[in-house]
Amino acid sequence: MAFEQFLSEYGTPQPRTGADLAQLGLEQSKGVVDFVSAVGGGIFDNGLISIASVREAIPGLGGWERWLPPGSRLFGCSVFGVLLTTVRDDLWLVETQYGQVVESDFTFSKFIDTLAEPATRDEILQAPLFRAWHELGGRLEPTQVLCPTPAPALGGSWAIESLSPMSLPVYLSFTAQLFDAEGDGQVEVRRRAT
Repeated sequence: MAFEQFLSEYGTPQPRTGADLAQLGLEQSKGVVDFVSAVGGGIFDNGLISIASVREAIPGLGGWERWLPPGSRLFGCSVFGVLLTTVRDDLWLVETQYGQVVESDFTFSKFIDTLAEPATRDEILQAPLFRAWHELGGRLEPTQVLCPTPAPALGGSWAIESLSPMSLPVYLSFTAQLFDAEGDGQVEVRRRAT
């Protein structure tokens, strides 16, 4: 079954957190349509990750579109602002706190199941940090993510006490501004070999 590893790790989405694929501009994305048909769209694991959810129902990418191919659409997001985007059949992962934009050579199903692999879950998605924050009484609205204050690009750390809930549009605009097109804070874009 497709997305079995993802389902095993994250379960089904929280009720009433899915978004309409047409509203997200994803109705033509076969991978996203297949995922929503098989698993459902929404917020997973108390907000650790979202796919085709109300979190992604935002206008634009807050400035990150500068480093992505034209027509890129946000289809998923981690609680710490790791973005999952697609354009046509291409998939991109955007590390907004570190200014890295990476094109994947995986199929959609493999890309999604990789999110459940221990190294991805614990290192890229930072599941242990989020779970510790959540256990201390942290609560997020479905449209929010967490941002360390100050951001790591400004010398901040991933300490639990530095995490602040923020709406995704504000978060995206803030983090995109950290990586100016000129100077030391440049975004690193890695394209797959063709």
